[in-house]
Amino acid sequence: MNPLLNDFGNLLTRHEIRVAVCGIQNSGKTVFITSLADHLLHHDPERNVTDARRFDLGDFVVCDDADVRDLRAPGDPIGNFEYRKFRGAFERNEWPEKTTRVSELVLDFTLENTGRSFRNPIGRSGSKRRDVRLRILDVPGERIADFLMDGRDFAEWSDVVLGNGKNRRQHLDDYRSVAEGAVGESDEETAGTILLREYRKALEEARRAFDRFVTPSVYRVPLASGPKESPPPRLLGLEGREFAPMSAALREKHPDLAKTFARHYLAYRKTVVGPIVDWMKTADKALFLLDVFSCLNGGSQSYNGILAETNAVLDVLGSKGILADFLEGAGSLLTRFKFPIASEDIRIILTKMDLADETGKDNLVALARQMFGKKAQAITGLRPPDAAFLPCAAVETDKAKAGGCEIEKRAYKGIPKDERDEPGKGIPNAVPEDLDAWRGRFPLKMINPAWFNLRDDLPPKHARLNEVACFLLGIPVPPQSDSR
Repeated sequence: MNPLLNDFGNLLTRHEIRVAVCGIQNSGKTVFITSLADHLLHHDPERNVTDARRFDLGDFVVCDDADVRDLRAPGDPIGNFEYRKFRGAFERNEWPEKTTRVSELVLDFTLENTGRSFRNPIGRSGSKRRDVRLRILDVPGERIADFLMDGRDFAEWSDVVLGNGKNRRQHLDDYRSVAEGAVGESDEETAGTILLREYRKALEEARRAFDRFVTPSVYRVPLASGPKESPPPRLLGLEGREFAPMSAALREKHPDLAKTFARHYLAYRKTVVGPIVDWMKTADKALFLLDVFSCLNGGSQSYNGILAETNAVLDVLGSKGILADFLEGAGSLLTRFKFPIASEDIRIILTKMDLADETGKDNLVALARQMFGKKAQAITGLRPPDAAFLPCAAVETDKAKAGGCEIEKRAYKGIPKDERDEPGKGIPNAVPEDLDAWRGRFPLKMINPAWFNLRDDLPPKHARLNEVACFLLGIPVPPQSDSR
């Protein structure tokens, strides 16, 4: 058959699944996506049931034709997810480096049902095989604040950011006073310099206070990773095209500056925000990765910041189009952005569950339920609310293996020295009243994975990652699924 005709036929019969993966900083998105891809690419249903690398998909098998496709061209605002690079880190017993760029992983494979048959995407029954293209978008959580740019011009964005009443952000008070004072009497060039300088100060104050509402988000996370020894550029937009919010009075006072900032704003929206929003509007399913350990580990400021950002993301994922909880009742801010995913196709993944003992695993869900239970139930419609949460370890560490799991050197408050080799011990089942007393109690970073991958076809140990795969592929979770 003509190869072109064969490719065309595959497009007609291939079942494409588009998944948006979001999560706050250090939630483990890169490790999660890499491990998930690794298990699908090297699926071995015959692996011993006691092996923590077993990836049970029930009656379903991923055939050995699975492959990673790099479909993004150089210069594309959405890059290719660097699976091979990240998996290379696994083989060296290292964690992949943090990613800052929005990227897409594309996996092509054939899914075979070794039990009963199922209907394929074009309605032909009786087939036991279907070609699948799994597309996963890796979205840094910091980019969520930029979503309010979707469908808004510079003036509308400025009014939302500056806000009033309950919508006012404390870190913008000094910025407002300077903008309405000295800037009002300055010439265009001087006014622009002052606004950029003062807005940069305001966002730095917000970043240090764990306020997650930082836009443009490139101030927190640059578009591309730079040298590790170099500090991030802290830009207010694209390089050479920065902008800062202007009140209606200032826009009227300095119309030329407002036009300049508006051009820079539109360039940023088109380059950074547009590609993400356009992709997400076509997504089929969504996963939000939540690291409960980080919620507790940074004290009250960190907890409140994570809580606010998570609520903002869940609002977006749940088609609510609002940041009401995020901005303390500010009302509808993202009404122009509508996320099309059905409520039952959203899950909250509780990462790093391997750091918890048996009691701690139950407490992880209890904590998540207390923090986000009402929100999760409202968004997913799942009852009980716990059904919206899925504890998971994309890479399982072995705390009992000497030298295999080195914890960052720090004194854990409240944990005796002889118990510090069990970082998950003592996880509360409710949010502590004095969160600052828990600062630094749990590890923020695991230095080395506690398994050794000597073969390039051997995926890492995991816990319940196969259940995530079943959810994404729309197949039943096997009844004997590992619940470690």
